[in-house]
Amino acid sequence: MKVTLLGILIIIHLGCKGQNKEQVLHKETHKTTKVSHQLKTQYIQTLKELKLVSDSSKSYESIKNSIKAKKLDYQGSPTDSISNLFTISLVNRIIPFWEGTPWSFEGHTSVPKKGKIACGYFVSTTLKHIGVNINRYKLAQQSPINEAQSLGLESNVFKVSENSIDQNISKINSTLTEGIHFIGFDASHVGYILKTKDQLYLIHSNYIDSKGVEIEKIEDSDVFASYSVYYISELSTNKHLLKNWIHGTEIKVISSN
Repeated sequence: MKVTLLGILIIIHLGCKGQNKEQVLHKETHKTTKVSHQLKTQYIQTLKELKLVSDSSKSYESIKNSIKAKKLDYQGSPTDSISNLFTISLVNRIIPFWEGTPWSFEGHTSVPKKGKIACGYFVSTTLKHIGVNINRYKLAQQSPINEAQSLGLESNVFKVSENSIDQNISKINSTLTEGIHFIGFDASHVGYILKTKDQLYLIHSNYIDSKGVEIEKIEDSDVFASYSVYYISELSTNKHLLKNWIHGTEIKVISSN
């Protein structure tokens, strides 16, 4: 599709490992609209809200081990059951621990809230920690489109590039089914898209003001609004990825080199 510029100033932010560090820019947010408490409660505000109550007193390491053991019980299960386990493992058990871990261009910590994490490493590390057999360093250092292709395996990568922010959101919402998915922003940022109850959320390590790992409604995201080209791969609804995940099969990283 033909890419046309939005009727706003587009600032390209390069916040991922492997990009040009000198071009990383910070964008100030000017949103002052206050939202009533009643309206806020309709949406997910923090990653903590997604965390399983049963995990509240468990350590990160014990949860990683629990996911590893649980996977063994699901070998041979229907795809829908494996998809549900994948989603719960990533969205409800691993990712919430990372909330508030600060962003850094060179950040590659493997421990939540200790050290800093770049956008690519946030994705590759959380996938690694639910048992996806992939080189987290190599994946994090690729371009967004290569990351999308690596995780998509035999499934198609969706390229979205409509004429406005609203049209881009509408296209993504109509294309994706409920679940957790990968999103690459043009040539310089990556994260997850969570679709639930027809609402899209961006989960990523936000480079703006080095906010770090957070969840935000996609229509409220300054990062999303700063781009016009997106590459999306299904994760929790990708039967090829799920098969590799449940059996521990290595996923080869696609590289431009």
